[in-house]
Amino acid sequence: MMPNLQILRFLAAALVLISHIQHEALKGKFLDLSSYLPWDWIYFAGGVDIFFVISGFIMFAIASEEFQQPGAGWRFFARRLVRIVPSYWMFTTAMIIAAVIFSGHVTHSALSLDHILASYFFLPYENAYGRAYPVLMLGWTLNYEFYFYVVFAVALAFPKRLGLAFLFCFIGVAGVLGILQLVNELPFSYWSNPITLEFLFGVLLAIAYKKGMRLPVPMGWLLFAVGFGIMWMMTKLGIAANFWEYRFLWMGIPALAICAGAVLMKDRGLPVGWGRRQLVLLGDASYAIYLSHPFTLNAVALVWARGGFRSPWTYVCIASIISLIVGVLIHLLIEKPMTAYLNRQVAKCLPPRMVAASPVQ
Repeated sequence: MMPNLQILRFLAAALVLISHIQHEALKGKFLDLSSYLPWDWIYFAGGVDIFFVISGFIMFAIASEEFQQPGAGWRFFARRLVRIVPSYWMFTTAMIIAAVIFSGHVTHSALSLDHILASYFFLPYENAYGRAYPVLMLGWTLNYEFYFYVVFAVALAFPKRLGLAFLFCFIGVAGVLGILQLVNELPFSYWSNPITLEFLFGVLLAIAYKKGMRLPVPMGWLLFAVGFGIMWMMTKLGIAANFWEYRFLWMGIPALAICAGAVLMKDRGLPVGWGRRQLVLLGDASYAIYLSHPFTLNAVALVWARGGFRSPWTYVCIASIISLIVGVLIHLLIEKPMTAYLNRQVAKCLPPRMVAASPVQ
């Protein structure tokens, strides 16, 4: 496991968390918003783009030697299912229950059986409000992840060069169709969103890493800072949060710079110690933080309103801390043991090669 990679995961989750918390604060009728101005120096939802670059990097890093190996695609896909499905299904089920019991307090609570089934199986489906969001709305990113996993699993059936050519051509052509807006019907219009090109950025980064490319520590930090500088510039120029078909450029490029600066450093970046261990733990828990924070925010808002507290910035700070704590607890008490158990069960069905340890998880 690469500490810098795990810390990047936490960074991406934290950016998304900040974006959502500030959005919830603006909706909080129980807060005094007369002097509240959200912190918007960058497009915080760009944490998703960092996630996608990281995902492309990890997928190639863990499977780069699996191309054309018997059953490689199935092995890869099984590992990915174990990693993402149980937690996602758990929180999707929780959202369905909440939508039924608290329909008057849950945004977009209208559900249909087709919508629910599509959500469980990562299929883009238009909900009752005309948007292609799953039941757990932030699961839209998981629909793209699942799509990438399927295409990558198919690519593993070929020799490495041919497999990579297939991967880049398939996702690349689909992305170009999305840029040109030539596909308008679900699910194909969803899968052709150019944001999927960010997975390919991650694959390219992993190829460079595998070939031994490394940056001096100052250069790594500089590239990291440049990535955030571009994000700031895109926000100030009014480009971020607009021109959605080009998001892979105005957020994907800075996300790639941030990830490249972190993972290509010759040194480990941050000094070894308690602080780094906690950041790595938060990175390990990033998936749980991402999935659980909407529930945590709603719970904190309920308590906040009943307590009569009015300060929006205090709410933002307290809700952020509690969301991180809840995510870590869910990771340690539920996600981690559940994933370990399922991996052991899957291992019983796979030959030794299929469960060989990977340097990046």
